[in-house]
Amino acid sequence: MKTISILGCGWLGLPLAESLISDGYNVKGSTTSDLKLSLLQSKSIEPYKILLNPQLIGENVEKFFDCDVLITNIPPLRRDDLIEYHFLQIESVVKHLKNSNCRKVIFISSTSVYGNKNNEVDEDSKTLPDTLSGEALVIVENYLKKNEIFDTTIIRFGGLIGPNRNPAKFALTRTLIEYADTPLNLIHLDDCIGIIKSVLEKEIWNEVINGVCEYHPTRREFYSLSAEKLSLQIPEFKNGKEPYKIVKSKKINSLLNYQFKYSNPLDSL
Repeated sequence: MKTISILGCGWLGLPLAESLISDGYNVKGSTTSDLKLSLLQSKSIEPYKILLNPQLIGENVEKFFDCDVLITNIPPLRRDDLIEYHFLQIESVVKHLKNSNCRKVIFISSTSVYGNKNNEVDEDSKTLPDTLSGEALVIVENYLKKNEIFDTTIIRFGGLIGPNRNPAKFALTRTLIEYADTPLNLIHLDDCIGIIKSVLEKEIWNEVINGVCEYHPTRREFYSLSAEKLSLQIPEFKNGKEPYKIVKSKKINSLLNYQFKYSNPLDSL
């Protein structure tokens, strides 16, 4: 029975922890909130309060890192110095890992590392970010890849959708949606969890894997159907595309042989 530590039990980390427990794993989870400690415990997750400010602060930290696999799910914070700050956060995590017995890491990243260059990209494409958060993630990814003490698999997820997370809700407050033909790179929570569990089960290490639905709906398709399902008025759309990318997840098949629950994100609405 393996022990998994999840650094960051939020929208993705908490249901991931519950799913892993149902599969028989021992799970330790971190939160920054005192209130959430009891929630984790009530779900049979061994709770830890851990802050990254940017140095790692917490009680019984050594015990948290006493695990078979660490899943790091800490996205860059929105702040002026986010590139330096995020690197210092991950560097602090690595310092604790080096003093632990944990030798396997799953790092949750984002397809923002590719930037929007009006092309198709896959795991072998160059990272050319055009946002600060994308730059921060590229720096951290490269830092983890160079590490020789533990094995790291990086999962780059697209836009996350699922319970209480529908990006269309915000867009549908507008009466006009521009660049309606822009393709979207989305993935449902259930498939995020499925891909992570597949990496664990198949012991896929030292790889980079894109996690994005096989079908890429346009804004027009996604927002129109979302409005219909939410019983909201369908907005007007203006034709055209803004800078975009179409992210392919070729290693989902070649390495994981994973079958998407929602290969078309429209099916999840």
